[in-house]
Amino acid sequence: MIPLSSSEFLKEFSIYADKANDENQALFVQRSNDKNLVVLPMDMYNDLQKQIYQLKNKK
Repeated sequence: MIPLSSSEFLKEFSIYADKANDENQALFVQRSNDKNLVVLPMDMYNDLQKQIYQLKNKK
């Protein structure tokens, strides 16, 4: 996971978006109001959704 400030994330969005995708890394964006967020590459998000679905439907 790559930690970033919100200002750094916004200033260099394209660079960090490419880095997240190229390295299959999540971005952890820290905000001053404690409303932090995680940005995931689409493949990572889809894999997590698939795992959640499989766990919910496990018999």
